[in-house]
Amino acid sequence: MNKAYEILCHCNPCPCSDFSVGCQKTIEQNILPAVRWSGAQQVSGLVLLADISPKIPFMDAENIHQVFDWLWTSGQLSERDIASLTDLGIEAVINLSPPTSSNALSGEAEFVTRQGIAYIHIPVAWEQPELHRLMQFFSTLKAFEERNVWVHCAKNMRVSVFIYLYRRLCLLESEEESVHPMQEVWVPNQTWQTFIRKALSIYSNPALKFLHQPESSSHERS
Repeated sequence: MNKAYEILCHCNPCPCSDFSVGCQKTIEQNILPAVRWSGAQQVSGLVLLADISPKIPFMDAENIHQVFDWLWTSGQLSERDIASLTDLGIEAVINLSPPTSSNALSGEAEFVTRQGIAYIHIPVAWEQPELHRLMQFFSTLKAFEERNVWVHCAKNMRVSVFIYLYRRLCLLESEEESVHPMQEVWVPNQTWQTFIRKALSIYSNPALKFLHQPESSSHERS
């Protein structure tokens, strides 16, 4: 299979170019046949981004994953990252980090809205995630249907769990499909495993029906 992938090099200084941080190369899949090409993975100091448009810029955020063609997730965005979101066609940013997170970006809301991008803050407590925040998240994604959305938290841990539950409860996807990008980001600790079990227990709740997409609809948007 002759398919190209994008590599974002995090060498500093970068041996691949004249820039002090970052370079971009295109390689063929058979160069690294042992790599499992699903989302972004850390391999020998490189972040590998599979099936992502070559227009994606170098970004400071960690754990970047494209879930669908309209949905991206990551850790904390930098001011530089935010400035590049319009190039990707992002129309809304959802932040799940509390303002007290150690790597929270002061003034993030202003940086985002200055780009003409909608900004939604749903602070999720790390030690005590709450189901009503999850429902807020589901409702927000529903409100931004047909839009390109970027969701982030501090390290993409909160977000990856919320996306897993969105895929299971709202899109009615299988476990195998839903675990991306959570399985690439982390193994949820006891607190978050308990949260996941509680959320899955409301699967049959009729209140969720308005969030379900018709079976004939596609998760990929033009």
